[in-house]
Amino acid sequence: MARNETKTTKTKGRDKVSLLIFLLVFAISCTGMTMLRSRSAKGTISGGMSIFNTNELGERLVDDMTPITVDENSPFYKAFKDQDRINVLLLGIADGNTDTIMVGSYDMSSQKVSIISIPRDTYHYRAGFTSYGAYKINSIYRTSNKSVVPVAETVSEILYGMPIHCYALVTYEDIRQVMQAIGGVEMYIPFHMKYDDPTKGHELHIDIPAGNQIIDSSNVEEFLRFRKGVYGSYVNGDIGRTEMQREFVQKVIEKCLSEGNLKEVAKAVLSTVESDLSLSNAIKIASKASGLSMENVKLYQLPGTDKTMYELSFWVQDDEGIYRMLEEIYGIDQSSEEEGSQAPANP
Repeated sequence: MARNETKTTKTKGRDKVSLLIFLLVFAISCTGMTMLRSRSAKGTISGGMSIFNTNELGERLVDDMTPITVDENSPFYKAFKDQDRINVLLLGIADGNTDTIMVGSYDMSSQKVSIISIPRDTYHYRAGFTSYGAYKINSIYRTSNKSVVPVAETVSEILYGMPIHCYALVTYEDIRQVMQAIGGVEMYIPFHMKYDDPTKGHELHIDIPAGNQIIDSSNVEEFLRFRKGVYGSYVNGDIGRTEMQREFVQKVIEKCLSEGNLKEVAKAVLSTVESDLSLSNAIKIASKASGLSMENVKLYQLPGTDKTMYELSFWVQDDEGIYRMLEEIYGIDQSSEEEGSQAPANP
């Protein structure tokens, strides 16, 4: 079965909707998102996957949401089917590639939010491509006529068929608005972030000294876009950059929750953010969202390892590590498994 990409609808909803969407959306708004705007159908899902028959599952949030795709043969299929959980695909576009890929997962029952960061250099073999650079997950969007569907399919496949329900759309301007609202956070900068690109139309000037620095609306874009420069770069390359961004996300959310201004921050974001959540689903989220706290927000990085192949740097996924991560996110009791059992490899 298939789901087309549909026209996005800007949703503002009630305060609780703002709070929830903020937690999911800010995770990627602060990583420099220039998001997909789904204003017309661009593609369909294929390849032997199926959609849940939600009519038989009772009155839940997911009953009114059609996931993109889910694998009936997945070892997590029952958990995917039974839980009242919304999974949001978050993509950041830079130079035609998905510079940032995250999945925000909100469990309506346990009031827990999980955010999975997928490195842009994650290896994914694609038949018919002669350029090895096309084996990086961040190239799928550009080489698929700028359609989010193939990216969503790939992310779902990597995550053992995890359903993706909707998308989000944010820009650097959203990030600056958030930082303006909260007044910035303190970050330890391990080296002098110095970089200059005078290219017309792509100008970028970064100059953030080493040490403890306040990251606010004046320098947040430069902080998040920095990769390497004159005086130094992240020790672990893009993985180090991703780790720094996750720390930043955590500090921002902690500050919002501790100072009680999350509602105002969320409204600042949602004034420009677009989402394909329907009004009815937004109301359902509002009625269920309660008790969210930093203790119930956890950030993950896709398990894997750096590896050089074809003279390029890739992030090679660790299937067993991903399996264990999903067990934790979906609350599956590992002790119930037979001793010595191994996680099945992704197809």
